[in-house]
Amino acid sequence: MKSYHEIFAENPLRIVTRQSKLAMVQTDIVTAQLGDCAHQVTGISTSGDEILDRPLVEIGGKGVFIKALEAVMVQGKADAAVHSFKDMETVLADGTALCCVLPRADRRDALVGPYKSLADLPQGAVIGTSSVRRASILRNARPDLEIKLLRGNVQRRLAQLEAGAYDAIILAMAGLERLGLDDKGHPLAETEMMPAASQGVIAIQIATQDEARADAMRHVFAMMHCAQTALCTRAERAMLAHLDGSCRTPIGAVADILADGQLRLQGMVLSTDGAQKFEAVMTSMISDDGDEAEALGVQVADALLSQCGGRDFLA
Repeated sequence: MKSYHEIFAENPLRIVTRQSKLAMVQTDIVTAQLGDCAHQVTGISTSGDEILDRPLVEIGGKGVFIKALEAVMVQGKADAAVHSFKDMETVLADGTALCCVLPRADRRDALVGPYKSLADLPQGAVIGTSSVRRASILRNARPDLEIKLLRGNVQRRLAQLEAGAYDAIILAMAGLERLGLDDKGHPLAETEMMPAASQGVIAIQIATQDEARADAMRHVFAMMHCAQTALCTRAERAMLAHLDGSCRTPIGAVADILADGQLRLQGMVLSTDGAQKFEAVMTSMISDDGDEAEALGVQVADALLSQCGGRDFLA
């Protein structure tokens, strides 16, 4: 049986990602840990990157960023894709699998602009975001704010803020940090802006059609895998999947491993207008295989459904 060195020496590991600067930086974080494994990186543009005048929910949700990368893998043109885990829907394309999650960076959202907190924003301030979750939380906390669509890469969003199109914008702290722009953001407490499931995490998805290459990738990427991050995101994504895995519903989820070894999961679901907000939190002991994480996600999701009146609320 060939070693992974031999497999990728003959045909380098082909990694695909979005061609945005942030996606490329995140891919650099991955490739920096590949050592002497022969590899090549290709950046592609997706419909989510190109169609900027409409909300993501109108063009397929955050999954539009992922589907284009999955298609390249399914077509046999790439072996692996590097993603922002929060952009991944809970159902992956056939012929692919989640292989690895890297240690989580700062999972908080950040208020970018001259104001340090939501309370500091002036009456009627114009806030830019493309996230239904962020928009709904803002409407719940500050109904007076004007939420205005903001699409595009981080640099484009910052340029529009600087041009005066918005009073402030909301971005993820992890992305700002990875781009060396964290001084531009004021982190928002999770109690006032609960993050999205898997926010702050880089994930690697692999093609599984070629078993030998898939096994070789699992070996190569295993050294980057963070078991604690995987456990937390497993619970968060199970909750998301049980509610609405399409990323089109205002949902927040954050899991933590407590000092006593228990896993705590906090979840939130809102109406799109922000008028209604429901929250639930539960804990569970976790065994070595971590299967309880998924059960915990379903339990929190069921608690939220019970509070909001069922799945009709999500529609």
